[in-house]
Formats: sequence, structure tokens, C-alpha cells
Amino acid sequence: MVTKTRVRGVLKGPFSKLLNSRGAFVLDTNILRRLGLAAVKAVVAEAKKDFAKQGKSPHHKGQPEGLPDSHGDTIRPGFFDSFSFRIRGESTIEVVSTWPWIKGITEGVDAFSMRKHTQSNPKLTGKPIPLLQGNGEVIFRMAPLSTGKLWVHPGIAKHTFIERGVRKARERMAEIIAAEITRRLSRKSGD
Repeated sequence: MVTKTRVRGVLKGPFSKLLNSRGAFVLDTNILRRLGLAAVKAVVAEAKKDFAKQGKSPHHKGQPEGLPDSHGDTIRPGFFDSFSFRIRGESTIEVVSTWPWIKGITEGVDAFSMRKHTQSNPKLTGKPIPLLQGNGEVIFRMAPLSTGKLWVHPGIAKHTFIERGVRKARERMAEIIAAEITRRLSRKSGD
């Protein structure tokens, strides 16, 4: 089963309260879906900008990791395809992701010692581990014999594409709502 992790809620409340105070307009499920699609599209566009900035490698030696490779496979979707939305209750659109490490990407992770990566781990005993270098070359290393010389994961850089995407989505959401109000008013005046 695929787990969807909530990465950001986008409230329709401010728009809805403004419109409902006059009793003229209610955001129905169809409009909420359009707003949700706008939110996902904006978040993915901002993530793609971050991915383009980091270059071909998701991390450089000694630096925290960046965004994962965007290509999916038959088992799981690519990073950009992992985003969707859901409507919770009557007032919230949530941007969600099925990417397993989305929280680490959006919150960042400090460098840490890889305690399970030693020869005492039966899965690693006597087995070479392939490591991809920044230049695309693959090298093979053996895990350390003891915890005295642990490998250190460089961490994961914090990314803010969710916040930037939601800011841009709110602008698009206002346009969608304004167009819908105009459409409904012109339909009423035509009656």
C-alpha cells in the first residue's frame, strides 16, 4: 500500500469566508479540484526549478543531498509524479506526496553516522557496495569492520519548493475563483 504524506495544507477558508459573507458564492467540489490541481502544478514547477539548479548529481562531495532523480520506474513513480492533492473536510486542500523521504527533503536532515553500515551487518558482510561518484563513475567499497570508522551520510538539504509553490498557487487560485464568479454572475444576468 502506498502511503500519502501530507506536505502542506492550502485553506480555501480565506476565499470562502470573503465570498460567503455576501452569500453570493460557494466553492463546490469541482472548483476545489481545480484549485488542488493548481496547487500541485505550482509545487511541481518549483521542485523542477530546484532540480535544474542542482545539476546532474543530486549531491556534491561533502555537501548535503539535493532532490532525488526525477525518473520513476514500474515499481514507484518518479519524484515529481509523487505529488497529488486531497480535499479534507469542506475547507482544506492538502498537497500530498507518496515519496518515502518527502519529510527529509522538506525539513532537511543533518549529517549522521551510518551505524548499520558495518561488516557486523549480515547483509553487508563480505559484499562490495557500489557508490556513484559525482562524475558518474561507480566505485565499490567494503563497509567498515567496526563502528570506529563509520561512514557519514552528508545529510539532506532543506528545500522550500513547497512553500514557494503554495504562494504561487494562491495567486492562481484567486484567478480561478475570480473567473468562476464572473462566469456565474454573467450566467445570472443572462437569465
